[in-house]
Amino acid sequence: MSESLFAVFGNPVLHSKSPQLFKSAFSELAIEANYTRIRPSNAADVVGIVKQLNILGANITTPFKTQVIPFLDSVSNDALKIEGVNTILNRSGKLLGFNTDYLGVSRALRGEGLHLQGSKCLVLGAGPAARAAVYVMVKEGANVKVINRTTENALKVANDFGCEYALLSEIGREIKEVDIVVSALLPDANPLAQVEIPSRITFLDANYRSSNISTFARNSGCMVISGEKWLLHQAVASMEIFLEQEVDVEVMQRGLLNNLNRKNLKICTPYDSWNDVYTSDLVISAPKNSNLFTSILHEEISKAFEN
Repeated sequence: MSESLFAVFGNPVLHSKSPQLFKSAFSELAIEANYTRIRPSNAADVVGIVKQLNILGANITTPFKTQVIPFLDSVSNDALKIEGVNTILNRSGKLLGFNTDYLGVSRALRGEGLHLQGSKCLVLGAGPAARAAVYVMVKEGANVKVINRTTENALKVANDFGCEYALLSEIGREIKEVDIVVSALLPDANPLAQVEIPSRITFLDANYRSSNISTFARNSGCMVISGEKWLLHQAVASMEIFLEQEVDVEVMQRGLLNNLNRKNLKICTPYDSWNDVYTSDLVISAPKNSNLFTSILHEEISKAFEN
């Protein structure tokens, strides 16, 4: 695995802490590899760049988890059911898709001493992250209800996984009945803003930076499990797929303490030299010195360092 390259693909993607996690593991395990962030133009571009750069393993984040599926050579049953791929293994040019998000949910909760069997759970959202949460919660014996701004999407999730759904207008009543809430909402969203929530509830937030709903829950006396824990555990599961061996969570956890340095960012395109790509912080799939490249770079920096 000499000078092997791994990457996370997303839009936006510069904010991702995945490189810190994987680089920490590479260092601890004495693996000669690097991990970067790539902003592709679309889902087909994800696959094209993986093959072009011979990226051995990739992680996929918003908005490409579902979009990338048709371009892969095979997809695991878990990922097909969840309708989202967050991990791609490049096996001699054949791209295999997996989902480890659901393991991130169960392991993050278990790490805090919580068990899903018999628990009453509410999942907010209906995208791939929410579907992963519902999938594992139902699988492990929880009583699950889904609420989403668009009711038909909540109904689809409920039908797909054999659980229940409720209307957004009913959230004030539903929240009083649950033990665990998983929020897969955008950072600015908080449908609980006008609701009194019991302090006994545990919240797991998909966001690993500050979000309105996690701040509100914490201020209401609830225990909040940061999205960093979700990120960490799904990353460990991805690493185990890449290496085909068990990985100690602690070798990646230390990477959470490392922050991206804005002053020394190294930016390139997929068509720059191998050394530039291998050592980059961000790869932008757009012609260098073009208006598009400049616009994307400005957007990525503003979102990565907004707080």
